[in-house]
Amino acid sequence: PKENIARSGRGKASAKPEEEANNNRNKNRNRNQNKQKGPVKDVKASPLSDKESTFLQEQSEMFSQNVKPGEIQARTGVVLEKPTIGITCGDLNGIGFELIIKTLENKEVLDLCTPVIFSSSKVASYHKNALNKRDFNFFICNSIEDVREKKLNLINTWENNIELNLGRPTDVSGAYALKSIDAAISAAKAGKIDAILTAPINKHNIAQSLKGFKGHTEYLSESFGDDVLMILSSEELKVATVTGHVPISQVAESLSKEKITCSIELLAQSLKRDFCIVNPSIAVLGLNPHAGERGTIGVEEEKIIKPAIDNASEIQAIVKGPFPADGFFGQGYYTKFDAILGMYHDQVLTPLKTLYEYNAINITLGLPFTRISPDHGPNEKMVGQNLSNPLSLIKAIKFLDKN
Repeated sequence: PKENIARSGRGKASAKPEEEANNNRNKNRNRNQNKQKGPVKDVKASPLSDKESTFLQEQSEMFSQNVKPGEIQARTGVVLEKPTIGITCGDLNGIGFELIIKTLENKEVLDLCTPVIFSSSKVASYHKNALNKRDFNFFICNSIEDVREKKLNLINTWENNIELNLGRPTDVSGAYALKSIDAAISAAKAGKIDAILTAPINKHNIAQSLKGFKGHTEYLSESFGDDVLMILSSEELKVATVTGHVPISQVAESLSKEKITCSIELLAQSLKRDFCIVNPSIAVLGLNPHAGERGTIGVEEEKIIKPAIDNASEIQAIVKGPFPADGFFGQGYYTKFDAILGMYHDQVLTPLKTLYEYNAINITLGLPFTRISPDHGPNEKMVGQNLSNPLSLIKAIKFLDKN
């Protein structure tokens, strides 16, 4: 049978796969060669509009310009009085008192300021015992009139016995943290203290007793009816944010040209007054990815942020932007400016805390007094373990001594 198949040719062996592929390619090549070629077209891009040309020129200049930080001017002929600082205790179950005790046990603090803690001697004793700091003592006062220099003053703001559960924030610990804040605000309005230093709080707990509470910054702004700006400062980097503790879904609608202009002006004033920087340089970030990509990913940059920057031409400061936030920090461009103004909280706080952690402080600008705080939260997980780092609180007090 094999011979019959071979003789008839019906059993001819098939070509190898490689040969079939080569044959197919040759067929396609021949087929393409037989096609008639059409005329060659010259494809030219549309000419750039004047608006696009101007934008590209501005972008090129913005990123290529060698912006130098402003010159720092030494304070001369100024005699600084020792300030009286009102200190809030923060969340009663948080690390507020631990930070306060660790900071104030350094007696050099009394050479810088007169501290006044608004809380309860019973709460203070509880935290002292938890830290095994039984030799540390406050000077207990019944009112602001009892405050003494060279003393670690504590005003009994309430007499109630409060149930404490360290590391477990409750509605009670939040409600009494608010009492401490309110007492400090009353003292500031009465002119009895020069500044307020706020220990960390749990915003959710306070909001359980005060609907709509968003944080110290917003609460102080409402209490004094002032436009405020939150700035966080380390030795190397200063950042501020136009919107405070606002949900991301509400950031865009919270922005306006007037609000951004006001924020630029407050930031410039602070750089001159508080940090003694002559002709400060400020970088303003965009809201959207890639700063909107000329309206492709958002219009806020063109409609409100750029006009606000243009309005800032008369404040004796160098103001540039809006910059795309990712490239601005990723390429290290932040080192060329004295301060950066972001549109929302995490846009500027994330890089600052990543780079400098406890080496930064929080300052509220625009109030009739100075408000400062450490740049971190109540850290309930480390309460009572003697693990908290008071560096940020110490830096805050030293900042007040300079201002």
